[in-house]
Amino acid sequence: MAGKQKGLPGFTPISDRIFIRNQDSSDITGKIPDDHPTTIIIYGWGDGHPKNVAKYVDGYSKLFPGARILMVISSTFAATYQSLEQRTKAMMPIIDTVFPTPDDDSSRIILHIMSNTGGIYAAATLNAYQERHGRDKALPHHLCINDSTPGSLDFSREVGRWSKAMAVGTAKWFPWPFAVTQRIWWTFLYAMYLLEKAIGREPSGIYSCRVFLDHSIATPKAPRAYLYSKTDDIIWWEDVEAQAELAKSKGYKTMLEMFDDSPHVGHMRVHPSRYWSTIENHWRSTVALE
Repeated sequence: MAGKQKGLPGFTPISDRIFIRNQDSSDITGKIPDDHPTTIIIYGWGDGHPKNVAKYVDGYSKLFPGARILMVISSTFAATYQSLEQRTKAMMPIIDTVFPTPDDDSSRIILHIMSNTGGIYAAATLNAYQERHGRDKALPHHLCINDSTPGSLDFSREVGRWSKAMAVGTAKWFPWPFAVTQRIWWTFLYAMYLLEKAIGREPSGIYSCRVFLDHSIATPKAPRAYLYSKTDDIIWWEDVEAQAELAKSKGYKTMLEMFDDSPHVGHMRVHPSRYWSTIENHWRSTVALE
C-alpha cells in the first residue's frame, strides 16, 4: 500500500486515484451495527478536487461511524479516452481491497456515484470484479446512490454540456477565456466520438449505462436512489428520470429524490440535512427489505 499523499490528510492512497479514509479510534471501538453498511465506495464527479469529494466521506462517517470508506477521484479526460481495459485496471485496487474473495455475505456495501464520470468508473469496478472472480459473479452491493447521474446518451445533444463540464473542471489550467477552454474540449470530444466510431469501440458512457442494466453484471438485489435537480445544467432532470424508468423496466428497484434549486453535484452543499437524511432513509429501507 502506498504512503499517505501530501495535501490529503486523513486518507491513505491505495493507488493514484483511490483513497481509504483513516479511521479514528472512536470509530472502531465497537462492532459495526448489523443495520449499518460495512463499506462505502464514493465515485467522485469528473475533475472533482479531493478536498471537495472528501466532504461526502465526512458525511458518511458521521452517518455510519465505523464503516470503511473509499474515495475514487475521477478525471473526465481519462474517462473519455481510456479503454475499458485501462479503466478496469485502474479500479482493480478496489477489488483487491474490498472484495479479495467472492461471495462474502458479511459485507454490506453502498456505491455512491457522482455524475457520469463517476458512473464510468463504477461500471469499470463491476467489470474488474468479474475479471478477478469470474463472469458468473456480480459485484455484491446493497444500495446504489446516483447523484446527478445518469444522463442522456445522445452525443449530438449532449456534447455541449459535456464540454462545459470539462471546462468547469479544467478552466484554472489555462490563461484564456472559459469559452475557449470549452471549445477545445468540444473539439476533443467530437474527435473521440469519430475515432471510436471508426475503430468500433464502445464509448465509456454508453458502456457504463449498459452494464448497469445487465443483471449478470449489476445485481438487481441493490435498490437505486436517484438524487437530481431541476436546475442542473449538465445532467437534465428529464434524462435522469428516463434512465431511472428504464432501470425499473429492467427489474431494478428505483427511488427518486428531486431537488428544486441545486446545481450539478451540488445537492449536498445546498441542502445538507435533506441530502443525508434521504440517504439514511434509503439505507434503512434497503435493510428492511432483507
